[in-house]
Order: sequence, then C-alpha cells, then structure tokens
Amino acid sequence: MIALPSAQQTTFAQHWNFDRGTPEQFTRARKILHQHCADLGRDPAEILLSAQVRFTGDPAQAAADAAAFNAAGAELAIVYLPPPHTAAVLQPLANALSGL
Repeated sequence: MIALPSAQQTTFAQHWNFDRGTPEQFTRARKILHQHCADLGRDPAEILLSAQVRFTGDPAQAAADAAAFNAAGAELAIVYLPPPHTAAVLQPLANALSGL
C-alpha cells in the first residue's frame, strides 16, 4: 500500500518522503500533494520531495532508480541499504551516484 499525503500533513510539512513504490506511483502521490497545497494556498516548492531507493546490490541500478525518481520530481534520493551492512558497498554506490 502506498501512503499518500494528507491535507493535514500538507499544512505543516517541510519534507515529504516517498518510501516505497515506482516513479509512476511517486508522480501520482506528488500530484495529490500539489493539489492539497493548491487547496491550502500553499506553494508546493516549500516542501522538499524525496524518494527512497532500495539498493539491491547493483550500484548502476540504484543510480538509474534515483535518476528516474528525480525525473519524476524528487529532489533527494535516500538509498536504503538492507542488512547485512558492509562498508564495501559504499564506494561503488557512491561512484555510481556521483554522476547524477
């Protein structure tokens, strides 16, 4: 289930994080957020939009996923690293993301 932004949350939000789903689902939820902002007379640009990218072991795929969310309007990607956590994944992931 995708958690959609509520009008009440939109009233006070400074940051909205999309924690699961596809870029298409993010776009749908972003449109709902923007409609709530319009209903409240609030500029949606006041709210930072982020999306979680789930790291599956492929740095290039994580970068592609982050780029897709960026194209859909996310300003920040939060990369979720599932356990077990190893430092060895960080440098290849950082290298893949550095080009964005």
